[in-house]
Amino acid sequence: MTTRRSQPALRALDSGLQTAITRGQSALLQYQTKESYWWFTLEANESISAEYIFLMHFMGNVDAEVEAGIAKRILNEQREDGTWGLYWESPAELSTTIECYFALRLAGYPKDHPALSKARSFILHRGGITESRVFTRIHLAMFGVVPWSAVPAMPVEVILLPHWAPISVYEFSSWARACIIPLLMISEKKPVCELPEDLRLDELFVEAPAERKYHDDVKLSGYVSWENFFQQIDKALRLIQPLAPKQVKSIAMKRCEEWISTHIMRTEDIYPAMAYAALALHTIGEPLTNPVIEKALEGLARFRQRNDGVLDASVPHEAHPKGAMVHQQCCISPIWDTPWSATALLDSGFDPKSPALIKTGRWLIDKQITDCYGDWHFKNPDGEPGGWAFEFQNDYFPDVDDTIQVLTVLHRLGLPEKEKAHSIRRGLDWLISMQNDDGGWAAFDKNNSLELVNKIPFSDHGACLDPSSPDITGRVLELLSHFGYQKDDRIVRRAIRYLKKNQETNGSWFGRWGVNYIYGTWAVLTGLAAIGENLSSDYIRHAVQWLKSVQRTDGGFSESPESYNFRRYVPYGDSAVPSQTGWALMGLVAAGEARSDEARCAADWLIGAQLEDGTWDEPQFTGTGFPGHFYIRYHGYRHYFPLLALGRYQTALK
Repeated sequence: MTTRRSQPALRALDSGLQTAITRGQSALLQYQTKESYWWFTLEANESISAEYIFLMHFMGNVDAEVEAGIAKRILNEQREDGTWGLYWESPAELSTTIECYFALRLAGYPKDHPALSKARSFILHRGGITESRVFTRIHLAMFGVVPWSAVPAMPVEVILLPHWAPISVYEFSSWARACIIPLLMISEKKPVCELPEDLRLDELFVEAPAERKYHDDVKLSGYVSWENFFQQIDKALRLIQPLAPKQVKSIAMKRCEEWISTHIMRTEDIYPAMAYAALALHTIGEPLTNPVIEKALEGLARFRQRNDGVLDASVPHEAHPKGAMVHQQCCISPIWDTPWSATALLDSGFDPKSPALIKTGRWLIDKQITDCYGDWHFKNPDGEPGGWAFEFQNDYFPDVDDTIQVLTVLHRLGLPEKEKAHSIRRGLDWLISMQNDDGGWAAFDKNNSLELVNKIPFSDHGACLDPSSPDITGRVLELLSHFGYQKDDRIVRRAIRYLKKNQETNGSWFGRWGVNYIYGTWAVLTGLAAIGENLSSDYIRHAVQWLKSVQRTDGGFSESPESYNFRRYVPYGDSAVPSQTGWALMGLVAAGEARSDEARCAADWLIGAQLEDGTWDEPQFTGTGFPGHFYIRYHGYRHYFPLLALGRYQTALK
């Protein structure tokens, strides 16, 4: 049974708590830019770095210094067993290791280099190149390492299917769509950048050339299955694709080119989508001076950081010395980092009328997307623009998650109503219009949940959909509570039904965009509490008990990305994680457990783990790109989530 603390214990905790909060605020404020936004490093696995080397070589535009810096970074991230993984302390990953190996070979490292010898042993042990994923094979096909027949058929005519067709490009998630459309062009042209014989990676094949198979080894779920059906379709497409009328292909290619051009010119999207866009246009003969190619390459360059191992986007590139490691980010996150940083300050007692935060609010208002009917409009034709994106510019792909947090901050800041009211109204209207038919909310699209899309051979990573997720839905409920919505309002009732239906049997909720059940459970508990749900309800108490059950003996919390693979909670190594401990503490506070021993121990752990400079150390990856395939280390999470949690905890104790 949970016990209550004595008043002397509370006073002692309060003293250390306030010190930690003050130090955390000071540290976070130091990262605010002169324009009053925050922008922290976003770190993924080294396939991003490797593919940037591929891009430079394929485009015939190699920057030797950048390549050397990226190669140094790739080598620095190699593990003792010679492999590369998807996140800190992850299991070895075959395709990532193949891509890193190939990038180092292109960068001039000989195959007998010790690092490459160790990597090669692992690759061969795991079956070699023929066992690699589809996207790896696409890159290898572009250099003639594997034939284009090793890649699933992707007819360019797909772009001509109307958005209401059973399967069209708008049935794919926004991130998949932004990659698929340029890949349709590349797949149609099947370009090959010829390599010297020594670079064709013959040493990474287990089989002789005549014995290599790339499609017949698809793992089928049964004789009658969608996987089997699409595999047969893939075979048929290979036979009939060359017979398609040239005029239709020409129209389709032009449609793809137009889509890429309109999107890139108003987008600072993600790697690899921007890289594929440049590659697609280059494949049809466009020069490097093409404005769309220039915009894509400039955006990717903006993602790049030169560093000596300390990744910090607040340090200008020119401040880093030549010869340093180069880190190629997959994306940038200023409109995610900024409102969360501001929220952490506000919830820890910072003045909402502070000039620094007022300027932050005006910067955020200026980033609202109000003049672009993005891709979301095809499934939401009645919605009007009003959301925010993740990056500095991404007009076609605003997202619900960022919009939630921006609206939360604008609502709380002491900006004059005449400055923020219209912006808030537009943003809230857009967000509400994005509610899915099942009552939940997704990130970028509405009703983007056609499971067949994940069954086609091209989708071997199973991450081509953007369905409702409990974490985003819970966060929407918290936001709606700020604007007077109550649990008997129709949109709220639908959302609560969705959350009840999707609660795990152990009481937790799945976290799509953060690792994982701790993240999802925090977001849902906070939303349900804010909207006025009865905290004594059995399903809420079930969630609280689960959260308490996974607390470590030292008071902290941790969860590994492996929980996505096993579909159950898996702890993260042998140490607690600051951001995840913060999420768990906030979940407990929201559920009325601020005075529990579990909350006290979590707060104590955060206070004790704080560094002298007011920050927390966090090498772990706690952000999720694609569950099971792509994870993110948000360097800002260690700055703002622990502070936010301590601030909410302190408020709840008063």
